[in-house]
Amino acid sequence: MSDPADTVREFCGLMIKRDAEALRPLLAADAVYQNVGTPATIGAAAIVENLAGQFAMFPDSYEYRVLTLAADGDVVLTERLDMIRTPGGIQGVPVMGAFVVRDGRIIRWTDYWDLTLPAKMMTGEDVSDLLPAAR
Repeated sequence: MSDPADTVREFCGLMIKRDAEALRPLLAADAVYQNVGTPATIGAAAIVENLAGQFAMFPDSYEYRVLTLAADGDVVLTERLDMIRTPGGIQGVPVMGAFVVRDGRIIRWTDYWDLTLPAKMMTGEDVSDLLPAAR
């Protein structure tokens, strides 16, 4: 059995490739992905399609920078910066992610973040006061 934390590390590490199909093997067929505040995406095929759309919105920059990762059994929590290109350059959207992994595949992925923040970033608004302090 693979380690859930390693599965999530691999999943997050693959984001920089912007290849949704590369993520499919790490998702259970009936996986659920949800950005809190929006409807859930259910099933690996739908999640891959959702991610392909996200990659298309940011064709020259997309990366998950994991700042902190904590695991307790099948549950893995990540504190991340999800990197996107904005008019001000590459910026990180702060995200807390909760993953549930069974048998080496993600069965549940829930992200918690300010849904208005990327829009502010894309318009060039100064969001520096809205971001976590640098470490």
